[in-house]
Amino acid sequence: MLSERYRPKAWADFIGQPIIDEIREACGDSWLFDGCGERWLFESDGIAGCGKTSSAYVVARALGCSDFSIERIDSRACTVADLRDLTGRMRVYGWGDSPRKCYIIDEIQHLNRDCQRMLLGILEELPSHVLVIGTTTSVDWANEVDGLFSRWRRFRFRKPNAPAVADYLERIAREQDLPIPVGFKFLAYVQGKCGVDLRGNNIRACIDQLPDALRRHKGKLKTVAA
Repeated sequence: MLSERYRPKAWADFIGQPIIDEIREACGDSWLFDGCGERWLFESDGIAGCGKTSSAYVVARALGCSDFSIERIDSRACTVADLRDLTGRMRVYGWGDSPRKCYIIDEIQHLNRDCQRMLLGILEELPSHVLVIGTTTSVDWANEVDGLFSRWRRFRFRKPNAPAVADYLERIAREQDLPIPVGFKFLAYVQGKCGVDLRGNNIRACIDQLPDALRRHKGKLKTVAA
């Protein structure tokens, strides 16, 4: 899939998402891991595919976690037993030159109530070498458990800049030698695929379905010409 091939792996790879600069600056704060673990939350208001999970991996590596010391957790399948086991694994240092470990909890709003309560306790007693990053497409998921939402250092992802995404898609098309039909407008494609404000859809779909969109547009031109 093109979206996996072009998934951001460094700060410069993120397109049209201003919060990345703030996150990158936060990675250089001198007080990080000063006697306690880190709890970061990457949130967006219903916007999927805007870079939350990708940036979590980049942050983990920037803060010294090796790839073997980064674990991704599916909140939909997570149980209290899983979190209890996670508490034990957190006490073990990471691989490589740095002892740090990172746990990425994707779409954290899907944790059930019991798991939310247990997570609250885990966050209160994080080992000093552990980074926990939660991602969520909901901004009110933790209202039911007092204090859970406030325990994180929060970063709000916004709708990506449509012209920037369009320029990026054009670059991908040229790198992949995809024929670009005369009259095809990348910005119109982005706005048509995800809406004018890039809401309600996954930005990755813009990348994965671009080849078909180019072929369909070329087919329409042939039909009109005939």
